[in-house]
Amino acid sequence: MHYLYLIVTFLFLVVFVTFTAVNLQDVAIDFWPFEFQLVVPFALVLLGSLLTGFVVGAFLMWLRFGVARARARRAEQRAAILERELVELKRAAASRSAPGNAPSNAMGNAPGQLTRPAGDLKAISGGP
Repeated sequence: MHYLYLIVTFLFLVVFVTFTAVNLQDVAIDFWPFEFQLVVPFALVLLGSLLTGFVVGAFLMWLRFGVARARARRAEQRAAILERELVELKRAAASRSAPGNAPSNAMGNAPGQLTRPAGDLKAISGGP
């Protein structure tokens, strides 16, 4: 994979250098409402335009994916809150079911134990 990267980079470098060497003619760029004119090689104009387009496109994509990043950040915060609540609930359940702390009710079950047959639970949960 590393060799493929080097080969592709080398090919782009060859194309870039060849393009720059062939297109050295000067081009005049007018900045219309102003009295300013810039004379630069054509290769520099074209490569500068490509770079500007890349930067503008990258910025617009960064803005577009900002919504997804914000949604992911909110989901992570919500998951952290739910994990803390789960730890607290497990700790509370463990303290209630500690030996000597669980009084029995009239049916002989501790308060939190199921009184239905296991078959009913499978039907409710949608399990097999």
